[in-house]
Amino acid sequence: MKSLIKSAITLIGLVSISIGSANAADAVNDKCPISGKAADGSKSVELVAKFCCGKCVAKFEKDPTAYAAKVAKAADGKCAFSGKSAGKESKISIAVCCGKCKKKGDADPKALFAKLQKKKKKEK
Repeated sequence: MKSLIKSAITLIGLVSISIGSANAADAVNDKCPISGKAADGSKSVELVAKFCCGKCVAKFEKDPTAYAAKVAKAADGKCAFSGKSAGKESKISIAVCCGKCKKKGDADPKALFAKLQKKKKKEK
């Protein structure tokens, strides 16, 4: 019985580690859009971008940061590209450096995403 419990705890730990690693790999950035510090993806903000069709989703997913300003300005329930009613969505993770930045990002994920595009433009 004790070995079964130990095995279960070990499995839970491994799953938690792999989920954390997946979040880091899924983030669309490696620097915090708020502070500019390195962000490893262990803390992230989820953004759900809405679109009218699969074509618009594919366009966005090809390079999400290129369309950050468009997505941030899109009205709720409307496609960021066409302005039509949205029926499709794409979820992305935006990495932040700390809990304080995560709290700010969770309050307004669209504004956080828009900052990411501004930071990218400055780097070029």
